[in-house]
Formats: sequence, structure tokens, C-alpha cells
Amino acid sequence: MKTEVLVLGGGPGGYTAAFRAADLGKQVTLVERFSVLGGVCLNLGCIPSKTLLHVAKVLNEAKELSPAGINFLAPDINLEQLRDWKKISAQLNTGLGALAKQRNITVISGKVGFFSRND
Repeated sequence: MKTEVLVLGGGPGGYTAAFRAADLGKQVTLVERFSVLGGVCLNLGCIPSKTLLHVAKVLNEAKELSPAGINFLAPDINLEQLRDWKKISAQLNTGLGALAKQRNITVISGKVGFFSRND
């Protein structure tokens, strides 16, 4: 396999670099350890966490209105539905994958290591 640009990691820095190189006419291969692009932030950290933090904030704000005479019933939280709702990450993954495909970027799912000739 030949490529002009090899990008390691499909997180925000990696996919941005890959997209830019492809936009400049380079043949790009991007290697990502997850099966989808987006990196740790999109797949495991920031986005899923912030989605749940938003729900917690809304619940807390509703509770804080009690001194103003506005009272809400105790929330009925459907955890399964909440988990599905936070899957906004999957929509973003799909978008990133489509952008990579549109630019003819070869995306490989796997890990990369570097070895010296002595290894």
C-alpha cells in the first residue's frame, strides 16, 4: 500500500489534518484505533459526558426554581432512553466517515507502532 500522507489517529487533530491534506490533493491514509472516527473525545469522553451533564444541569435548574414558587414533580428517568439519546456521537461519527469518504481518504481501523531496524 502506498500513500503520500499517513495520519495516525482519527481524533479532532487527526481527521482535520487528513481532510486538509486530501483537500490539497494528497493521497491520504488515516489509521484510527476505534472502528469510527472522532477519537476519545467524541467516542468515550467529552461528547457523551457533556450530553449527560446537560441533563443533570436541567434537572438541577428545575429544582432551584422551588424558592421562586415553581415546583416540578420528581423526574421519571428512563435510563435506557437517556442512553440512546446521548448517542449523538454516532451521528457525528457517521458525518466524519462521510467526509473522509468524500475526500477519498483511506481509513484503516487498527493500531500503529514504530520499530527500528534492530527490532
